[in-house]
Amino acid sequence: MKKGIATKLLPLLPLLAIITLSGCMSTGPHLKSSNKEGIAGMEVRAPYINYTNYFGYVDDSVTPDGKIKGKPAYYLYAWVPAVIDEIGVSMISPAEATPAEGDFVQSTFEASLQSAPNKYFDTYITLDRLNIVDNAKINKGGKVLQALNYNDDTSELPTNPSGSSYNSLLRQVSEVNSPTKALVRGVYRISFTSFRSAVEGSFEATIGTNVPGVKIAASLEELHELVNKEG
Repeated sequence: MKKGIATKLLPLLPLLAIITLSGCMSTGPHLKSSNKEGIAGMEVRAPYINYTNYFGYVDDSVTPDGKIKGKPAYYLYAWVPAVIDEIGVSMISPAEATPAEGDFVQSTFEASLQSAPNKYFDTYITLDRLNIVDNAKINKGGKVLQALNYNDDTSELPTNPSGSSYNSLLRQVSEVNSPTKALVRGVYRISFTSFRSAVEGSFEATIGTNVPGVKIAASLEELHELVNKEG
């Protein structure tokens, strides 16, 4: 995404308040893990232990970062501080929730949303692992090591305002014996575009894992600052 569009982290609430809010924060209730549990005779997906949310807005002021199958694509970068057994990613447009304490928010999100609140797009997401494992070198950049997964449409998320299931959700399970599919500590990239319309409007991206400390930003420089910020 266009450099200069910074990411801000809303202040954290006390632990009890976070637990109370977790049921209504972003897509957390919708994004579930691949693990299934039997409850009252029904098999349901278990939630992830930790959710990390990012609220953003794409308009003419945001420059595409690359392309996916010839379409303009935009990137988000996530720092995962430890080995994980699974990662889930979802994207909803338009953003349904309001940013809460602990969420990452594009600096222009609120102003853009107020200016054009009804803009949204059909989401298509991919997940890649980069060759960055040292948090002190995030801002040095890196390259994609593995293309892990992708998703276009899912019925697991709420429909968009047109009533279509055009939001996106993916899960990737670690394969510890495979060097190309093991989910290790490091930087992961979420790329998103749209194949049905222009990418324009608000979105909320959610990452689900079973470890704390995941951070999301729109550039490696911003991510470096978030991860290495003292205190």
